[in-house]
Amino acid sequence: MVNIFDVICIGAALVDIIAQVVRHPFDDDEVFVSDLTILSGGAAANTAYVCAKIGLSTAFIGKLGENGTFSEKIINDFKEVSVDTRLIKYSREYSTGSAYVALNQKGERRIYAYSGAANYLSKKDISEKELKNTKIIFLSSLRNLEPLQIAAEIGKSNNIPVILNPGMLIVDQGFTKIKKLLEKIDILILSQREYHTLLNIKENDLNEELIIKHSKKLFFLGIRVIVVTLGEKGSFFITKNGNGLIPSLELDKIVDTTGAGDAFSAGFMYGLVQSMILDVDHLRTYLKIGNYLAGNCIQKIGARNGIPNSIQLEIF
Repeated sequence: MVNIFDVICIGAALVDIIAQVVRHPFDDDEVFVSDLTILSGGAAANTAYVCAKIGLSTAFIGKLGENGTFSEKIINDFKEVSVDTRLIKYSREYSTGSAYVALNQKGERRIYAYSGAANYLSKKDISEKELKNTKIIFLSSLRNLEPLQIAAEIGKSNNIPVILNPGMLIVDQGFTKIKKLLEKIDILILSQREYHTLLNIKENDLNEELIIKHSKKLFFLGIRVIVVTLGEKGSFFITKNGNGLIPSLELDKIVDTTGAGDAFSAGFMYGLVQSMILDVDHLRTYLKIGNYLAGNCIQKIGARNGIPNSIQLEIF
């Protein structure tokens, strides 16, 4: 492998089946679906797609079913933005995963995810020969921790920054179980809910003071930067040397929050690739770019439809 990538994203690639509804159903209830859309998805795959669309040299590692229309759609959508698909692994036994999303008129979601082949990515599928050819390793929502752990160890041994945006599939496994993975990463990006759950925070309102207080436990593991996305408030970063809250974009309407965190992560990495510096001033810029991409993402249906191209990002 002679390519030097800006980022290699590792995790799940699924197909999202999005049902638009007036409201979410109650128990033993039925609602009318006004529109049904089929889109490529999966947190790591979304981030890879956005990274490539905004101009980063990007590869994806994950596992798909060997055959089927879902696999073909994922590959074709990757190729539209030049994500390198040569590192993708295939399963003969399991089909490509899918997520069933109910989306109401307020942009609120209910998601039922079938990981399928994605969850059977194994440590044998993770190669140091492949991973050492990148500037950043990005890990995201995958219930099977073993391949992520191996990838993080490879990053650590090769002085490649490792970023984890875990998602609830990882966070719900509990701090103790994922501690070994956390010890191998450099940058941790979490949503409010993920931060609350991971650190078992009792207070309902997550604010900057609480994040500063509880993050000591994470810094003790060796994590260098912690980023918490706070929805309408924006995003907050903290390091041992400082912290900052970066406001979100002012938007008239939120259509669909699917993929906002994935877009944010891609924007953060876009900034990081330019300098590879993690001081306070640079981190403020990385979060501004992340907020910009997330803000654009949530103004369209799906995780990828609102993403600006590289020229639009350069103008921003």
